[in-house]
Amino acid sequence: MTPTQARTFHAVAAAGSFTAAAKALHVSQPTVTTQIKDLEQYYDVELFFRRARGVTVTPTGHELLEIVRRIDAGQKEAVEFLGAVKGLQTGHLRVGAYAASDVMTILAAFSRQYPGPDITVTFANSYILQEQLLDHQLDVGILSQREPMGKFYSLPFRMHTHQVVIFHPHHVWHQQRSITVGELCEEIIIIREPSSEASRATEHILSQAPTTPRKMIRVGSREGVMSAVAQGLGVSTIYDEGIIPAEAVTKWPIRVFNLSSYSG
Repeated sequence: MTPTQARTFHAVAAAGSFTAAAKALHVSQPTVTTQIKDLEQYYDVELFFRRARGVTVTPTGHELLEIVRRIDAGQKEAVEFLGAVKGLQTGHLRVGAYAASDVMTILAAFSRQYPGPDITVTFANSYILQEQLLDHQLDVGILSQREPMGKFYSLPFRMHTHQVVIFHPHHVWHQQRSITVGELCEEIIIIREPSSEASRATEHILSQAPTTPRKMIRVGSREGVMSAVAQGLGVSTIYDEGIIPAEAVTKWPIRVFNLSSYSG
């Protein structure tokens, strides 16, 4: 049964005659008659009782009519759904982000304007987020990447973020107001995993030091880094974005270094 036959059958059942159905469909009456006849002959069924003043639906036709009505309702629902998705009235938005505050700021504004769609947020480093975007696991990624990304359509956000040092509140540095790269290398450094953009930025900072770092401990998340620093395992450098728990760690600027000089 083709969509055209289904539409013609529905029109005849609703109008009660081939002539009225033809007018409703803006086709000729013989076209309607032929389509119904071909349908009945192909499946060897009788869908309408022909009478002098029109047609009535047979028992078989009644059952088919219910099916066709459900199909028609489903098509209308599909059209309404696609229209709603186009207008951001419904759907599911999958967002990946590096820092919680960045994504929550954006999503708060988005939700106020478009309250309908469901939202899922995933946190990961920039490398993983890019892989998930390429694999269509995410719709949008909010990254700490500072370089142009030719694989994606991208827009800049929070352009003036810079790298800062964080350390335990009881560390001897608490009396200072900035930290040199040389002083940083004298400490145990908590650093992100190698694929992290933050790790690359930290390694760039350390490359400016006259000596190599005393020791480095790799930790696989921003929250893990801050927790390690809060426990006194070492010091770290992170992007000054998001919420840094002031009661757990202290942050100072890195002397003679600004993120704008970092090109990866």
